[in-house]
Amino acid sequence: MTDAQKLDFLISPEKYFPTEVSRGKLLGNVQFIESTVKYCDLLAESQYWERKKIETIQVERLRKLTGSIALSSEFWSKTFIEHGFPVETAALTDLCKLPVLDRTTIHKLGDALYVNPLLADGDTYQRTSSGTTGIPLKLIYNEREMIIGFIALIFRHPVFEKINLAELLKRKPFVNLGMPGFWHICKDDFFERTFQSISVLDLEKPEVRREIYKSIERAKPAILVGYASLIARLAYWVSKDNISLPLIAIRITSEPITLEEQGLIFKHLNAPIVNMLSGNGTGFVGFECSGNLGKFHLNSESMILETVDEHGSILKNGEEGELVISAFMFTLTPIIRYAHNDMGKIISEQCVCGRTLPLFEFHGRRGYEIVLPDGKKLRMMHLYGVLWQNGLGKKSKQIQIIQNSKNSLQIIIVPRKPFSEYEEGGIYKSLAALFKENNMNFEIKYADSISPGKGRKPCLFIHFPNINSDIGKVELDFCLAPGFFTLLTKTLYRCILATD
Repeated sequence: MTDAQKLDFLISPEKYFPTEVSRGKLLGNVQFIESTVKYCDLLAESQYWERKKIETIQVERLRKLTGSIALSSEFWSKTFIEHGFPVETAALTDLCKLPVLDRTTIHKLGDALYVNPLLADGDTYQRTSSGTTGIPLKLIYNEREMIIGFIALIFRHPVFEKINLAELLKRKPFVNLGMPGFWHICKDDFFERTFQSISVLDLEKPEVRREIYKSIERAKPAILVGYASLIARLAYWVSKDNISLPLIAIRITSEPITLEEQGLIFKHLNAPIVNMLSGNGTGFVGFECSGNLGKFHLNSESMILETVDEHGSILKNGEEGELVISAFMFTLTPIIRYAHNDMGKIISEQCVCGRTLPLFEFHGRRGYEIVLPDGKKLRMMHLYGVLWQNGLGKKSKQIQIIQNSKNSLQIIIVPRKPFSEYEEGGIYKSLAALFKENNMNFEIKYADSISPGKGRKPCLFIHFPNINSDIGKVELDFCLAPGFFTLLTKTLYRCILATD
C-alpha cells in the first residue's frame, strides 16, 4: 500500500472491508479475515508514526463523524451550532467547545442522543450495558461498524503481533470466565466456551476446573479471558492440579490487577497477560505497554482522550482527572466527550518502548477510592495490595472491602481455613500502618460467600454512599477481631459494584 492508501485505510477502514459482514458469519470468512489482517498489520505500523500524522487521521475522522451525525440528527446539529463547533473545519482543539456527557446527562437526553439509522446502514442492534456504575446505558450499533471498529483492536496488543491471525480467525480461540464486554460481538464466531455465571467458589470444585481445562484444550492454543480474581484463582488451582494449559495469552477484564497477581498468573499459567482498557460504547481505549507496566497506549487512530476535573474543565498532561473519550467508530450512539467514569492522567513523554501512541495511566473508577476522615482519598488498590501481602490472596477464596463511613472500614473474607491469631495481628498491624495518620476503625468479618452484584461482576470495593443499593448480598458467618472470634447471625449487606 502507498502512504496515501494507508492514511485512507485508517481514516475510513469501512471502505476496505466486505459489504456483507455480520455476527455469526465471521468464523472462517476469507474476505473478512483478509481485511482484518491488513487492518492489524497497519495498526502495528502506525503505532510508530510521528504524532502529527496520527493527528491528521484524528482530525479527518472527527470531521467525518460529526458531519455525518449533524446531517442525520437534529439534536447533534443543534448541539454543534449552539456551542460553535465548526463541523466542516473542526480542529482537535475545538472539541473543548462541546459539553462533557456523563451517564446521568445521557439518560436525561433520552432518545434524542441516538442517530436514526439509514436504510444503507444495514443491520443494527441494541443492547444495554451491565449498569454496574448504577446507571445502565442503552447502546445502538450499526453491526458492520461495530465489527470493523472493534475486532481488529482486540488483536492490536503486542502479544498478538507474532501470531498467525488469519489462522486464528478460522477457529474459536476464546475461553471465558465470566462474560467479557465483547461477548455480543464474538460469541457466535470465536468463543469456544463461556462459563458465564462462574464464581471464585465454583473453582473449588474439581469437576468445574476439569470442564475449563477441557475447553482450553479444545480451543488450543487458547486465549483465556476473565475477571482478574477468577484468573488469579484458576492459576492457583492449576499449580495445585499440576497441569499445563495450551494458552497464547490471558486477557484480564473488568477488575484492577496487582503486580503480585500478574506474577502469580504468569508463573502458573505460563502465558503473557493482555491488559486493555475498554468501555461500553467506546470500544477498546488502549492497551498496557508490556515494556512499561502501568502505562497504557491510546488507540489514537480511533479516538481522542482528554482528562477533566470535577467541573468538566480540561486538565494539563500529568494531572489526574476523569478520562473523557471521543470515539470515531460508531455513528448511531455517538460517543463525543463521554465521561468514562474512570480516573487517570495523560503522560507527555514518549514511551521507552518506542511507540509514539500517547501514554496514559488508568487509576480506576471515580469513587473507587477510600475517603479518609481528613477528606483526603486513598486508592482502594493500595489497601488491596496490603491485604495481598498479608496472604489473603492465598488464604482466602474471596474478599470484599466496604467503607461504612469516613472512619470505618469493613473487610469481608471468605477464608480457606480460619486465620491464626498471629495472622490476624499481622493484618491489623498493616492496616494501622497504612492509616497511621487517620483515626480509622477496622472490622474484619468472615463470610460463607460473597455473591456477584449487578452484571455478574465481582464486587471488590463498596463505598459507603452505595451501601443501601439493592444489588447483591454477603452471607456473613462470624466476626474476626484481634485475638478472638465472635459468632454472628447471618446478615445481608446490600452492595453495588465498583467496576463496569
